[in-house]
Amino acid sequence: MLAVMAVVTGFEPASPAITAVPAVPVPNPAFVRIGVIGDYGSGGSAERDVAALVDSWQPDLIVTTGDNNYPVGAAETIDFTVGQFFHSYIHPYQGSYGEGASDNRFFPVLGNHDWGTAAGTPPVPVPYLDFFTLPEGPGEERYYTIRAGAVQIFALDSDPHEPHGITDTSRQADWLRAELAASDAPWKLVVLHHPPFSSSAVHGSSPELQWPFRVWGASAVLAGHDHAYERILRDGIPYFVNGIGGASLYEMGTPIEGSEVRYNEDYGAMLVEATPLTITFRLIDRTGIEHDLYTMDVTQPLPGPTPSPVRFAAERRVAASSDDAEEAVPAQTVNLASTDLEMTIDPGAGTEQVVGMRFPNVQVPRDAVILSAYIEFTTDETDRGGTQLAFVGEASDDALPFTTEPGNVTSRSLTAARVEWSPVPEWPSVGSFHRTPDLAAVVQEIVSRPGWRYGNALALLVTGSGQRTAVAYDGVAGLAPLLHVDYTLGFVHFLPFVHGDSATTLR
Repeated sequence: MLAVMAVVTGFEPASPAITAVPAVPVPNPAFVRIGVIGDYGSGGSAERDVAALVDSWQPDLIVTTGDNNYPVGAAETIDFTVGQFFHSYIHPYQGSYGEGASDNRFFPVLGNHDWGTAAGTPPVPVPYLDFFTLPEGPGEERYYTIRAGAVQIFALDSDPHEPHGITDTSRQADWLRAELAASDAPWKLVVLHHPPFSSSAVHGSSPELQWPFRVWGASAVLAGHDHAYERILRDGIPYFVNGIGGASLYEMGTPIEGSEVRYNEDYGAMLVEATPLTITFRLIDRTGIEHDLYTMDVTQPLPGPTPSPVRFAAERRVAASSDDAEEAVPAQTVNLASTDLEMTIDPGAGTEQVVGMRFPNVQVPRDAVILSAYIEFTTDETDRGGTQLAFVGEASDDALPFTTEPGNVTSRSLTAARVEWSPVPEWPSVGSFHRTPDLAAVVQEIVSRPGWRYGNALALLVTGSGQRTAVAYDGVAGLAPLLHVDYTLGFVHFLPFVHGDSATTLR
């Protein structure tokens, strides 16, 4: 009998690895209060009033929509524009305005003014990065994610100077797409500085940032840059512009499609309150008057048409000697150093053998809808004889590497799903490529397991008769077996709009 194990990894050409999401300590994870301020960092009386308003809410954390440090993001001004009013939320805080927090509860995003003072290769906003201690990861503190109770924040850098790009095909966008797919938070809030949509007469919409946020799984998008407040419903989710934190106020232009509430009469901030079932967004000015209220509820469908699902691809080759193996049957001896994978007869020994292949860091989220999957082999020896193979999966949440322990390949548990490849076509020339039939049913069973997680290892096994010989990792690593998976995020929570009210008629 012959068995082949394989794993899927990575968006093509490559995807950032998913790491543990930093959790913000909150007294009651079932009810989280978040203050949201934007375009505030002037150090003036308006910022002081807004800071006092936000502090009166006793929020669990504060999130900003950028422009934290006017006018040019300098090291000499950042304590004056930020630490003066928010030091009690910042950890570690090393400024001169008092004691900091025991745990960091202040989470900014970069604005264009914060990028005004940059250094290094590539240039980065050094004063901002020195002042704040934010979650590390692929974004190197310029973009990151945090979790607070039922809310996960995805903080982006929307400035054109961002080294990882700001388009929907950029490295930063790949990171966001993967993190949203991996998140199980009821509420997923994307926060950035430049607004994808805006009716302001000054800056307006940023087309390059109109990413498919809803399709990727976002619940709402919060931005700043335009010094006004606006709530816009586009693609079935709310987009907020919140730039009235204290710097100045802008005039509004002609309302764009989906604009529901606009306000630019005074400075203020947003209060976001979330439970696992509901989330409410309020706009409150610095005198305490509420001007907008918007609530979402997980039990209701979103308005508007459901967007067409986006198709994703994940693939990677066998990556180490311990990721492919040959096990002799019935002797159960395991070889991890073979230069080829002989399925199912080893002509030198004249015996059957089991071939195993493992791929780590599978970039497919739990409960993804598998559209198609296949293994691609590279011919190592010509084979024309009749051969039949049948593919099954390893019934495991996270397949382990192979070892030389007897029976290490054949002792693994199998899935109920099974795919036949019969007859296998001739492999008439060395170096030619051959793809298996569709293995979607097998892959689907594995990624639907309760314990499956984005970044785990997936394994497939093949049994059958005959002989086909493929290149192994220890033969030519770049021609080792490749598993390709196409999928869509059919499980994404398209979270709903319940109601939205404004306190006054706003221009």
